[in-house]
Amino acid sequence: PEIWDEFTIQGIVPVDLWQYSGLSYPKFADQLVEDFASNGRKPILMGYSLGGRLAMNVLSLYPENWSGAVLLSAHSGIADISDKDARLESDLEWARRVREEPWDEVLRAWNEQTVLANSPVWPCVEQLESRREQIAEAFDNWSLGRQVDLKASLGRFTAPVLWITGEDDEKFTQVGREMDGIFRDFQHVIVPNCGHRVVTKDVAATVSAWLE
Repeated sequence: PEIWDEFTIQGIVPVDLWQYSGLSYPKFADQLVEDFASNGRKPILMGYSLGGRLAMNVLSLYPENWSGAVLLSAHSGIADISDKDARLESDLEWARRVREEPWDEVLRAWNEQTVLANSPVWPCVEQLESRREQIAEAFDNWSLGRQVDLKASLGRFTAPVLWITGEDDEKFTQVGREMDGIFRDFQHVIVPNCGHRVVTKDVAATVSAWLE
């Protein structure tokens, strides 16, 4: 939730994903709907990166429970089986490192990934050392290698979608381009001079304007 401190948007309710990390994708979707989108409530669902992937899994299973979605630097899934297997292997190695290696070394290696080039380092993640086991579970249970390719099922979600990626994040910006035509009411905003970590005050202003 700390990363959402930049998002000074009235009514936003940050979700502590780590408390759910022992759940599979479908069970997470069930629980999130029960906690936030039941009994006639139809909020807008927002998620960044892993949170964006989880959000799309929820949207694919419960398309009628949400009045819109804001997805930042998210991935809809991998179609190729060998690529999925490779990603799962990589994520399981990250789970091992999170459990076993010094925390500062884990964070340094994470921030050195190509996908995070031209992105700021978030000091708040240093505070997550006490939640190593939950984070390791997330690498396993929510690996992109375990996620189905959601493109077909997301077509059932008919409410408005705002998709945001950084201009310097070519991989996820391309994913956004591929989603145009999947969602019926879709807007893709590409943030200039920005990498993967697009959770900023300027982007919050963009989201606020879209919500009005």
